[in-house]
Amino acid sequence: MATGRERYKRGKKKDRKKLNISTWKVIAIGISLFIIGYLIYAYIGLSKIKSYNPLGESNSDYYLLSSQKDELEKTLIVFEEEYNEKERIASAYLYSQNKEKGVSVLTYIPGWVEFAQVREDFGSSIPIATFKYAGNQLEEGRGFEYAIWQFEQLLGSNIDQYIWITASANRIFTEKLGSSSGEALYAQYYENGFDVNQDAFFINSFVSKLGWLNLLISSEKFKDSQANIYSSIPTLMGTIIKLKQIHTATLSMKPHLIDLGSSKYLSSQESPIGVGISSYINTDEYDNTWRTFSERMIDRELEKERVRVEIYNGSGMSGYASQYARRIRNSGCEVVRYDNAPNLQDKTEFYVPKPKEFEYSLKVIFELFPGTYETIEGRPSFMTTGDVVIILGKDIPTVYSF
Repeated sequence: MATGRERYKRGKKKDRKKLNISTWKVIAIGISLFIIGYLIYAYIGLSKIKSYNPLGESNSDYYLLSSQKDELEKTLIVFEEEYNEKERIASAYLYSQNKEKGVSVLTYIPGWVEFAQVREDFGSSIPIATFKYAGNQLEEGRGFEYAIWQFEQLLGSNIDQYIWITASANRIFTEKLGSSSGEALYAQYYENGFDVNQDAFFINSFVSKLGWLNLLISSEKFKDSQANIYSSIPTLMGTIIKLKQIHTATLSMKPHLIDLGSSKYLSSQESPIGVGISSYINTDEYDNTWRTFSERMIDRELEKERVRVEIYNGSGMSGYASQYARRIRNSGCEVVRYDNAPNLQDKTEFYVPKPKEFEYSLKVIFELFPGTYETIEGRPSFMTTGDVVIILGKDIPTVYSF
């Protein structure tokens, strides 16, 4: 039988044990509250970090970004890298989707391929990697704007929004989240994934590493404006969410992947300096593939109207009729003819005999002509059969020119 002293000692031990358990509970709760508090603080900090939109400073987003809100959404995503202590474009993607129809297309543009339609500015084709640098050579401080414009020229269509991962931001992502590379395992998530180069899957690998915990821990790094992301989406948080949405949609929609690094979309010629072969994008081949799939992605309203468009160049400057014919076709409208106008004219005019029958189509077309132009309910003096007839005047370069 235990004595009073023994019972007292046992009670003391139990009290100490209870005290120890209670102390550890308090410490655990305190640590948990600290972690939760820190994550809330980091989340608030991350949500307040603004994206930088260089296009907004010059109001060029009005000319280069679509304001038409429809079911077909096009997002340009550009990845920069550092090379020889300079920034260059490593790769770019155009992700296009119609959520209502459940259809999407991803276009991959590697930085090493060249674009020939800049010959007027530079005398030869230039690599995609140098778009920004080339723009700054033409006009200091406008390299970014020039790059976005040239991407639209290459693709033959407007974009709705863009995300530009700068070289410094890319470096921080790599330091905190690990390096990314094209991984063949993503091939299964594309309609034609096993027929393209695995480098095209870089975007999937990159976005898959964007874990919220690592992003919250690294949020302080992105407050430095030099490490910020350029985007038409106002905040860094919104930009990350958009990237994650694209990644999720890719895994569920199984897009067709257009790989512009594939020989199918490239033409080759000897380098202008006589060393090596230059491979530049064949935009006609790209357009054929894009239009095949864009017909499945365009809005139902545009699909129903089936508008027929004619374009005539009365500006006195060559190339505008074919340029706008391409953009209108790539936007989902049928161009039945483009040619020179019988006469030159000062102002661009739109002839629409039955505007109420083509309201949606006109919105899509007018997106390509930001500004104020005269719309005439009738037909021009020469013979035409299109539902919409566009006569380009001498004012057409004011739509947008670099």
